[in-house]
Amino acid sequence: MDSKLKTFTITTFGCKVNQYESFCIADDFVKNGLKKVSFNSQADIYIINTCTVTNRTDYKSRNAIRKALRFKEVNPHTKVIVTGCYSHLNSQQIATLGDVDYILDNKAKGSVFDIMENGTAHKLSACSNNVEEELFQELFTDEMPDKARAFIKIQDGCNFFCSYCIVPFARGKPRSRKPYYIIHQIKRLVTNGYKEFVIAGINLGLYGKDLITDNENTEKYTLTKILTLIEKIQGVVSIRISSIEPQLIDDELLQYIKSSSKLCPHFHIPLQSGSDTLLKSMKRSYSTDDYASLINEIKTINPNAAIGTDIILGYPGETDSYFEDTYEFVNRLPLTYAHIFPYSPRKGTSAASMPLRQNSKKVKERCRIMAELISTKKKEFIDSLISQKIYLNGVLEEKNDDDYWTALSDHYIRIYVKKHRCYKGDYVKLQAIDRIYDGILVD
Repeated sequence: MDSKLKTFTITTFGCKVNQYESFCIADDFVKNGLKKVSFNSQADIYIINTCTVTNRTDYKSRNAIRKALRFKEVNPHTKVIVTGCYSHLNSQQIATLGDVDYILDNKAKGSVFDIMENGTAHKLSACSNNVEEELFQELFTDEMPDKARAFIKIQDGCNFFCSYCIVPFARGKPRSRKPYYIIHQIKRLVTNGYKEFVIAGINLGLYGKDLITDNENTEKYTLTKILTLIEKIQGVVSIRISSIEPQLIDDELLQYIKSSSKLCPHFHIPLQSGSDTLLKSMKRSYSTDDYASLINEIKTINPNAAIGTDIILGYPGETDSYFEDTYEFVNRLPLTYAHIFPYSPRKGTSAASMPLRQNSKKVKERCRIMAELISTKKKEFIDSLISQKIYLNGVLEEKNDDDYWTALSDHYIRIYVKKHRCYKGDYVKLQAIDRIYDGILVD
């Protein structure tokens, strides 16, 4: 590598898996003597880890690439590296943005530093075929700077091919990380002071289904089994699971949710639509009745559990009646929050060629109406925790301008504590007292 290259920066879009991969990429550069700096400052190397789940993330990814290229105009020796799902599927489009040095697919994420060091041109002209990838790609890191919680990638890929989703084309088929490497990674991070671990995957509930056990008498790997192993690691105080598909929450996992002493009472379970007609068109393999039964079962296990979801509005064929079905269904559910997405056509997906595309103004209005409903539900959830004086747990992250320490609680609500003896990284368990800012005051 050119001796003039001494600093690097990385920016990340998209899911927790992407964030984990970025930490691993950055760790390689730091261990090889480079200094990490802000993406808004001049650096010798710019790395953009992209996302392509929506039109909006495409736009953000392109903007970050253009920003890096503007820095390169000032200092021509600067290198620009683009990777991630947008890169994987749109390499030719990225090449038209300017003098990008390396356009890497998802399979190259474990070799970003090595590619830079070798100076090999690696501009892709077409998407690599991740579907042929058989094994989980190992990426390690010893730290996650500026993060109080550690993200752990244990699964990659998806083979559900929902009609609106481009992810299987960018990430390939399901691949699971072997338990040894998961445990080893977490132990390394525990040694460096991390206490809460967010377990992530592209389709997390598929964990273990592709792994071959040592012999036919060995129990198969499952998400529940790996969570149980993680819980036994000394130093792990709290475990949070990221988004998981409703049809993959089985009885074994529900029993673990009921018995675990370390699992956060927070579950993100995508819904997408409250219309059975649209769910079928989306190729979602559950009904609204299935979804409601699952949410009610989790709430029976823990009435104070936080439930989050994803909702797509403006999907092809979504009539006013279907939107009303979704609104009324969501209104009946004990949800805490929702990520609301206007439908984004993704080239190559089956929904992209469907007729009956929605008027953008109407979709925007539907998103606004749904957001108001979700805001009300979140306030009701917060008020419920306060009225019961529930104890909330969390890892302290930073102080705000009013000298309150903040943390994202186990219930996925931001908490604020005014303690003079607190330190970043402390794990606190404090009682809900009152509403403050966007969350809860605890003491």
